[in-house]
Amino acid sequence: MIWPGTWGRRLLPALWLCMALLLSACGDDSAKEEKAVTDGTPDTPAITQDTPPTDEKASVESEARSYLPVALKEIRQDAPATEEEVRAANAQLAYANGVMDWQLSKEAGYALWLYLGADFYLREAALPKLAKRPPRFARDKHLLPPEVWPKDSAEAIRQALREMDSAVDAEREQYEKLVKYALDESIVDDGKLGRQYLKAIRRQWEAYEDARRVLRGEVESVAIAAEAVTLQGHPLRPQILAVRILFRRMKEARALLGEREADKQTIAAWRRELEGILSEAAFLPFGVAGEPERLWRAFLRTAQRFPAVVALGEAQGFHPEVRKQLNAAYTEAEKAYNDFVDSVR
Repeated sequence: MIWPGTWGRRLLPALWLCMALLLSACGDDSAKEEKAVTDGTPDTPAITQDTPPTDEKASVESEARSYLPVALKEIRQDAPATEEEVRAANAQLAYANGVMDWQLSKEAGYALWLYLGADFYLREAALPKLAKRPPRFARDKHLLPPEVWPKDSAEAIRQALREMDSAVDAEREQYEKLVKYALDESIVDDGKLGRQYLKAIRRQWEAYEDARRVLRGEVESVAIAAEAVTLQGHPLRPQILAVRILFRRMKEARALLGEREADKQTIAAWRRELEGILSEAAFLPFGVAGEPERLWRAFLRTAQRFPAVVALGEAQGFHPEVRKQLNAAYTEAEKAYNDFVDSVR
């Protein structure tokens, strides 16, 4: 069984690494641009800083939505899972953790690299050298689900991997055409054909991201169910699983704030989801009274700082100072959660 203390200490440093990869390396834009020119790595352009519009419809919908699984809100006294159930759940979690680690790899970001490289060329007239294609995803044994994985979900994952391969192949083909176009000095078209190549590359990158979201969704849904099995019978099961969901959503900052331009509606929906999870977590049934409950409430108050900083970024733009505050808010939430799990080990 994975007890709260073990779970908290094992998982959260990996999540912090994810946040640090995006949010700590946010220095002077001119320095980053110079680096991109010298080392051939495309940089992510600045994010817009307009104030996000209010959306009454979205606000009403967010009020009606449930951000945590209904099962977490029920008072249950389940017996601990059998050894066979725990073994299967741990095998599923081992695979899920591997896929989540892969999501942070260069291989997973290859499609985005191609798109940013093409965009960088049209902005700066400097095309990064084409990087080697990663191994085919549909043949990567680390990405293929194990035997204990639910069959329908396993097939959906395999299909997503095939679609990711197809999108990368098509995107790389367009990038190779862009390279030839960039080197052909006889073509004088004021960048018209280059913009067409960029649109084609972006379409394939978006297709890749759609398939990758399917992969991530399938893996996360089964992982949550597996974690529920390992925590079956534990008095603080609802709180632990809620935090798992919360930190998963927090680490989406890497994708949402790393794109060419932050989508205001998507950022607002993300912030509302973080707020909704924290609000609902406050009303989960609590199985251990006293100091653990006090520290749980303290964690919730501390974690609310993260969506508050996101709201600040919506208003001011996600400039380096705001990103540093996001890092700090995440660190504080991590520490408060570890204090909580230490009290119930």
